[in-house]
Amino acid sequence: MLVDRNCHKSAEHALTMTHSVAIYMIPTRNRYGIIGPIPPDEMTPESIRAKIAACPLSKTAKSQKPVHAIITNSTYDGLCYHAALVEDNLGKSVDSIHFDEAWYGYARFNPIYKDRFAMREGARSENGPTIFATQSTHKLLAALSQASMVHVRNGRIPIEHGRFNEGFMMHSSTSPLYTIIASLDVASKMMEGASGKMLTTESIEEAIRFRRTMARIKREIGTGKGKNDWWFPMWQPDTVIDPKTRKKTSFEETSLDTLRDDPSCWTLRPGECWHGFTGLPDNYCMLDPIKVTVLMPGVNDDGTLASWGIPAPLVVKFLDTRGIINEKSGDYSILFLFSMGITKGKWGTLVTELFEFKQLYDDNAPLEEVFPDLTTGCPERYAGMTLKGLADEMHQFKRDHKMCDILQKAYAVLPEPAITYAEAFEKLVHNEVEHIPIEKAGNRIVATGIFPYPPGIPILAPGERTGKQTGPVLQYLKSLHDFDKHFPGFEHDTHGIENVKGEYMMYCVKEKKQ
Repeated sequence: MLVDRNCHKSAEHALTMTHSVAIYMIPTRNRYGIIGPIPPDEMTPESIRAKIAACPLSKTAKSQKPVHAIITNSTYDGLCYHAALVEDNLGKSVDSIHFDEAWYGYARFNPIYKDRFAMREGARSENGPTIFATQSTHKLLAALSQASMVHVRNGRIPIEHGRFNEGFMMHSSTSPLYTIIASLDVASKMMEGASGKMLTTESIEEAIRFRRTMARIKREIGTGKGKNDWWFPMWQPDTVIDPKTRKKTSFEETSLDTLRDDPSCWTLRPGECWHGFTGLPDNYCMLDPIKVTVLMPGVNDDGTLASWGIPAPLVVKFLDTRGIINEKSGDYSILFLFSMGITKGKWGTLVTELFEFKQLYDDNAPLEEVFPDLTTGCPERYAGMTLKGLADEMHQFKRDHKMCDILQKAYAVLPEPAITYAEAFEKLVHNEVEHIPIEKAGNRIVATGIFPYPPGIPILAPGERTGKQTGPVLQYLKSLHDFDKHFPGFEHDTHGIENVKGEYMMYCVKEKKQ
């Protein structure tokens, strides 16, 4: 199976249950660690044949022809593929493609997403691949938790409903909760007719208003070269070309109508600094307006860390204390979702609290006033510190330990697969594994996937070797461990890693000693 390395852990479970061999397509990453789309070059038949030939596990597979492909659309950071181009590329190698659209169930209802989702109008082709789309309807539409949908568009090898249904029921409860099913009906009814466009348009408009407000604040505060003040940048185009006049205007001065109605305002163009991705053709990828990434100061355009900065964990913790919960965060970025029901009052509160953080930082406020839980819970570590002092120390720690650089290197390397997902799980079930610290995990086979959260992208998949002890993968995990030890209260969440008495432990397959 062809698998987007930017896949959710549920894809790992599917690969395990089907005893599949994963052939990975590698997405791009930018200087903030934001995961981009898979470049088209990764999807060509030539590239896929080379990947299969290079995979040690493919030698024992029943066939060298891939049977299925998994693509995450949109990505966790809101990047949407031109779906027809993906289908055309991958359709030359596989007969079925699964678009994981968990956070993207609303795309069908607004014209700005035209051509950028699986079940688009006019896409049916008897000669093309069969297309699956899965959507977690509870995430950005109005349905109860666990409410999801599966869509199928048949192609050259159709899937009969009865056969599909039998396979589906194997993994579904025989005692369904009808309130969940009813909530799917409610969600569908809400989006019916003109309502779908109206509701999605409201979300898009509020996201644009917030984006423009943040850009205007940055301009008015004066954060340019030679100026001392600072504000939070936004991950979005700096300028927009008006489709009517062809004149270039700053993002904050572009009209709401233009940003709301013209998808070209959001497409990633080759060579533009703001998005930071390389190897992408024009119009291949678009940023979803409602998935809003607020950046932290501290990252240079070349990806190095500046002399000063404010790491995202501090701002995340501050907003948490104010009841503002983000969707995910990185080292210097925070993602917010503008789903249905986000109003000016709600995002206005976010702007207010960001101003409050800035004021506390600029005033060098005592940490006990900002995070009293830290100073009372860890007095020996945080007593007497200020917010600015902690930000400076955390930023310097990331610089000294080259954490952002190590992250890039760790995800740029594709680990060696030693056994299949299914074989690794079998070892785990039969207790043919051992719990070992990361400091002693060099060149071992992991029995479970290692997924740093958020967003939960595998740095190691089940059955892969960790590489050298001094290699980028284990060094990145060690850097997370060192950070967590140095900054209690700001620990990372890494699935597949257990913190046992302050030591990072992982399950590895028992191997016969040479």
